[in-house]
Amino acid sequence: MAVYIEHLFKAYEERDGEMQYVLNDVNLTIETGEFICVLGKSGCGKSTLLNVIAGYLKPDKGSIRLNEDEIHGPSAERGVVFQQHALFPWRTVSQNVQFGLNMRGVPDAKEIAQKYIDMVGLTGYENKYPSGLSGGMAQCVGIARALANDPKMLLMDEPLGALDALTRDSMRRELERIWQITKKTILFITHSVPEAVYLADRVIVLQKGKVSLDQRIDLPRPRDITNPKFNDYVRQFESEITGVAADSVITE
Repeated sequence: MAVYIEHLFKAYEERDGEMQYVLNDVNLTIETGEFICVLGKSGCGKSTLLNVIAGYLKPDKGSIRLNEDEIHGPSAERGVVFQQHALFPWRTVSQNVQFGLNMRGVPDAKEIAQKYIDMVGLTGYENKYPSGLSGGMAQCVGIARALANDPKMLLMDEPLGALDALTRDSMRRELERIWQITKKTILFITHSVPEAVYLADRVIVLQKGKVSLDQRIDLPRPRDITNPKFNDYVRQFESEITGVAADSVITE
């Protein structure tokens, strides 16, 4: 699913008679199957952008099209995964993953759910409740639940942000593996610059509601974090976000 964002504006408040735009004339194209990471300081508009694409918020001006269809609200075509997994504590892993399928009356919901439980590496945990899962495992259930509805696009708002460092590292590798299997279009919000360089085909930096940098990552997968070019990208993005000159920069 390709995404076309054109002259997108979104404001939350008015100050001194002028609208204060969180998104201020954002223009962006995401190609089918791309893994896009979005970086930027808190308040730069990252989560707002995701919520507008998800259909949870309406833009004030501009348009977002998925292929040729303009967004008018939430849709099963766009699966959303948040930082907190938001699993139903009274439902088992299998029941949580089946939830959207059951709501839509999809036949063979249990078999479909099992496919994605296996994909995220939770075979054998089908009858466990969320209280019996680690943070990483619970987030995997959230990803499986989103994938079970077979969305054309995954929107992920800091899905690894609440995990400890070791779990987060293993989850990055797991997420990359799942993406390579499913070939879904992914928009991934993160505060971690190395995480963005590790995962993304392209990194988008937002500054004051505008796209200040749109950089393709020219590194083979799986990414080697000791590669000097990996660290060059990290310094480039940190410099863009903080405004502090990097020791070295990437040239196309």
